Amino acid sequence: MSFQEERVLKMMEQLPQNDNQMGYNAVIPVVEWEFSDTGDPVKDRRRNIKNALKALKPEKRWFAIPGFGLLPFIGGARFRYGNNSNRCVVTGSDCSALSYGDLWDKYRPDLFTPYSKVLPGAGVPLVGTYSPQHMQLYHLLLQWIEQENAENDKGFFKRMKKKGVSFIPIRREEVVQTNPLLNKWSEAFMEAEKDGIPIIHYKNPVTGENDLTMLVFDNRMLNATYERADTMDGKAYETTSEGAQVN
Repeated sequence: MSFQEERVLKMMEQLPQNDNQMGYNAVIPVVEWEFSDTGDPVKDRRRNIKNALKALKPEKRWFAIPGFGLLPFIGGARFRYGNNSNRCVVTGSDCSALSYGDLWDKYRPDLFTPYSKVLPGAGVPLVGTYSPQHMQLYHLLLQWIEQENAENDKGFFKRMKKKGVSFIPIRREEVVQTNPLLNKWSEAFMEAEKDGIPIIHYKNPVTGENDLTMLVFDNRMLNATYERADTMDGKAYETTSEGAQVN
């Protein structure tokens, strides 16, 4: 545990509401976030973008000069938590044991680089990450900006017309026939695929459609395989009131 985490834990244990609950061994950052709700979707989205950029900016390092007040450090040293791949660049929290869920495959450390001005390629690249809740906010931010850019591209139809492309609005209705039992078990097959459990399909030789689907549970393989982890240290954790525990 780092000095930063020990300091935060001691501060938490001194709070009145935690007076009788000693023995914490981890800190999980929680982002307090309120979505804009004015009733105007465009205005709400722009406010959310502005607030998200502010909330996701990395923590800076400051120093004091008599007569000048607080000033930020220059160069790479100006960011307090930008030199450790397992730490959140906003809070400095150790994220190696925190679960990222569905975001892990897209934003794990070898695929994601945080920047000093938040957006990809904006400012200085940092060595670090976001906590799971900060990462969820970052994911939403990218979606909001993509929607904003799509709506602001007013010259799109002009450019397409010059290329000889026109668009005709149509109404298309798709009838999807689903089997309730198949819907119920579809998530089970998806989880099995993630964990590497073999799935065997038997197709009809005449129609080519799938007739049979089998999950193969090999006890030898299961005993040698661990649950798929979505944390930086490759372990599976469960979070309790006493902190993070390894499964």
